[in-house]
Amino acid sequence: MVDNRTDGYDESSRDAWDADTTEPAQERTGATAATQVEAERAEAERTDAVYHDASDERVDAARAQADAERERLVAERAARREARLAALAPAPEPEPQFHAAPAADTAAAPVAAGATAVSELPVRTETLTVIQRSNDKFAGSLGLFLLRLVVAAIVGIRGLYHLLNLPATTELIQNTVIPAPSIMAIMLGAAEVAIAIALVFGLLTRVAGLGLMLVAGGALGFVLWGPWSPFTAGQAGFTGELELLLVAVGLLFLLVGGGGWSVDHGFRARRADARAA
Repeated sequence: MVDNRTDGYDESSRDAWDADTTEPAQERTGATAATQVEAERAEAERTDAVYHDASDERVDAARAQADAERERLVAERAARREARLAALAPAPEPEPQFHAAPAADTAAAPVAAGATAVSELPVRTETLTVIQRSNDKFAGSLGLFLLRLVVAAIVGIRGLYHLLNLPATTELIQNTVIPAPSIMAIMLGAAEVAIAIALVFGLLTRVAGLGLMLVAGGALGFVLWGPWSPFTAGQAGFTGELELLLVAVGLLFLLVGGGGWSVDHGFRARRADARAA
């Protein structure tokens, strides 16, 4: 017969043994899991700390670089501003030089109290360059003066003739395309007389030369040369030689002026003296 008690004892002992063995194993497994969780948590905290430290360092480096760039730009702007101010600032005037006059006599009278000796006054030396044009010299002035007189005589006599013979002048202008011949006849004579007077005195010589070109050129274009040929068979030269010469002389007066023997030269000399002063 089998002893049931013994079997029951063995089974109950095995169950108790299994229970005693399983509980410490479970406890050890739970402790190991908790330790692993704590280790992972500590590793995560260290990783976060390292990441935050690296981020802070990058932010600080970027901020320092931005501050340095800002300081550099401010310095460049200040340097450019100083350069512009230095370029726009007026040049400093040279300091006056003092020239002491040599004493003529050692026994000279002493200077009164409070007075300044003449030798101690500042002396400013300036270089004045006087430029004289070639047509203002003697030969150029004489040549232009004689030319002005000759041209003034020719133009003045023609102007008087046109004013004293207005019907003939009006009839001459009627044969052209110029409008209002009676008024233009008066204006032509008056302009020629005014040009002659201006050339005699050398007053507004360049303006008189321009007027002479217009009057003589108008006579060539509207009266003498027209649609026909200026050359005449069996005749030397061509029609309008005098008017063409007056056009050239008027151009000369327009470009050169009246020379040194003229009222215009006096005006130029007065303006030069005013600028020098």
